[in-house]
Amino acid sequence: MSLALAFSSALTGLHVTSRATQLVADNIANAQTEGYGVRTLDQSARVVIGAGGGVVARGVHRETDEGLLAERRAAAADTASAAAISDFWMQIERAVGLPDEPGSLAHQIGRLEDALSFATAHPDSDPALSQIADAARGITQSFHQVQARVTEQRTAADSRIASDVDSLNHGLEEIVKLNREIQRQTLLGGAPQALMDTRQRLIDQVAEIVPVTTIAGDDHQIMLMAQDGTILAHRSAARFDFVRTPDLTPAELVEDGAVSALQVNGREIAGNSAMLSAGRLGAALSIRDGLAPTVQTQIDALAADTVTRFMGTHVDPGLPPGAFGLFALDGHSVMPADMTGIAGKLQLNALADPKSGGALWRLRDGLHAATPGPVAENAQFGRLVTALRDTVPLGLSAAGERSLQGHVVNMIADIGTNRLGAETTQSSSKARLAALQDALSAQGVDTDFEMSKLLVLERAYAANARVLATLDAMLRTVMEI
Repeated sequence: MSLALAFSSALTGLHVTSRATQLVADNIANAQTEGYGVRTLDQSARVVIGAGGGVVARGVHRETDEGLLAERRAAAADTASAAAISDFWMQIERAVGLPDEPGSLAHQIGRLEDALSFATAHPDSDPALSQIADAARGITQSFHQVQARVTEQRTAADSRIASDVDSLNHGLEEIVKLNREIQRQTLLGGAPQALMDTRQRLIDQVAEIVPVTTIAGDDHQIMLMAQDGTILAHRSAARFDFVRTPDLTPAELVEDGAVSALQVNGREIAGNSAMLSAGRLGAALSIRDGLAPTVQTQIDALAADTVTRFMGTHVDPGLPPGAFGLFALDGHSVMPADMTGIAGKLQLNALADPKSGGALWRLRDGLHAATPGPVAENAQFGRLVTALRDTVPLGLSAAGERSLQGHVVNMIADIGTNRLGAETTQSSSKARLAALQDALSAQGVDTDFEMSKLLVLERAYAANARVLATLDAMLRTVMEI
């Protein structure tokens, strides 16, 4: 080997060693950085006129496990969806309350039954009449509270949809921009690895909103695809459209066009689309358009039962046909054909409510009685107790015939079952996500391994430097000769 070739080989060794050392330093510095891909230097022998001429760096390789990343993103979408659904059922359960909780709907109905039973034994007691009115108002307030919570959850879901759509559009546009810049850097021989880290983090964020699949393309570009086959990002970004609905009411439904549907590239997305099978966006749409309206229907059916079981001459002989009994609906003189939202209109009949200009004695003598009757008469209280305990079906439900308390307890059981199922799903999804995250972390930067590489590189650098020093000494000797 000539001195010139030896000198050139040592210089290439110093250059590659210096570059590799920089990558090791970058790896160690970003050991805790989310989305960081471990860098390694691709190198090969350099051949000069058929002979070895040192080493050359061919490029920087970013190490990622795309299969594991895809699983982690799917688990993140499932976890985000399960968390939203679980929180919804927890909020509804808190609003309805458990049967033994003071202030719960079931507890208020129990209070009314106790008050009626006490008044049956003490029909001349004015405090007993006040207890009936207070218990009845408690029932109406519980219905109002549940409906308000359902509406609150729908409104919050609608707001989250709008926020997620904005985040989704921004994320997809940024991914497309990064795709172009990564391609440009690759073609120019640059180092696009930092851009690829940023793109990976953006894809992770998008995957929590809607589940996605990535398909690798040329020049390190990727295609982002939704579960229904819609291309979300490649050379251009898909466009999601949604209009937030302020002040949602129970009667406003997506089927009627009263609230905005989700659109992508001008096409409406069905609620059961595979695109929305997981992720925050699908969960929010499910709550707004499915779960919350279903709960609203249930409490409206309970409110209707609460009203109708106290109607009729068998409960109050003086009631006109179709007139409200103990309970009425604000703004209505008869039961409406559309029951949507009546839970929020339930009230104690104004004829028996002193706060509305009524009189408590009508609870004992009949709502439409002209004058107070004998204070010892308790037959009306007995009829009210019987109406409260009567077992009747709940609207068109096939759940069976139950008392009002029985229907409420049955609804509470259904809500509790849904909440428990959602929590179980959430726990399972979180455990899977944690396991996949640990697996990815294990494939991340191994600082011990990087430090061992640093020791090897230090020896390589020293060896090449020694070659250069030896060549320098030899040249000096030649010059002196």
